Amino acid sequence: MIHVNPDWRKVLTFPGELGKWAASRPEASFYDLWNEIIDPEWLVYLAQSGGATKKQIVLAACAVARLCLHLIPEGEDRPRIAIETTEAWAKGAITEQVQEAATAAYNAYASAYNGGAAAYAVYSAYYAVYSAANTATPAYAAAHTLQAGIESQLVCATLRKHLPFERPPRPKRLTVWQRLAKEEE
Repeated sequence: MIHVNPDWRKVLTFPGELGKWAASRPEASFYDLWNEIIDPEWLVYLAQSGGATKKQIVLAACAVARLCLHLIPEGEDRPRIAIETTEAWAKGAITEQVQEAATAAYNAYASAYNGGAAAYAVYSAYYAVYSAANTATPAYAAAHTLQAGIESQLVCATLRKHLPFERPPRPKRLTVWQRLAKEEE
């Protein structure tokens, strides 16, 4: 469970439209915004501001890139291997092979495809892998997943599943019977 950074509004990493939208809702909690956002890129930036670690975000980007693997032609394993390598890195298993995996995923994109859903699927994998080195690229993985034709709702649901933020405690409310008892007093 990811604990929300109490200063998330102060460190919001995407000051553009997301920043304006969040500022227009000053009473909304982090969790309210987290559940209302329908743009996967915004979710990634909000997660970074909210306190998710780089490795948590990288794992979420890998999960998003996995949504595209069915679009990649049979026999092209470099994107899958790149994602698996990055997941292993994020879990602390390996360190050196991540850059090699990113290069392999990029080469798969550059050498084999000239556009279309498969190209965006491979590029999504590349950015998921490259996000181990660069904080902006998990959002690019989400963007390329959308361009590959994966529905925004599915991408957002995947991000929310892999970035489980702690729910704030619910305010305790009186039951109907407790309110009636108070009114009689």
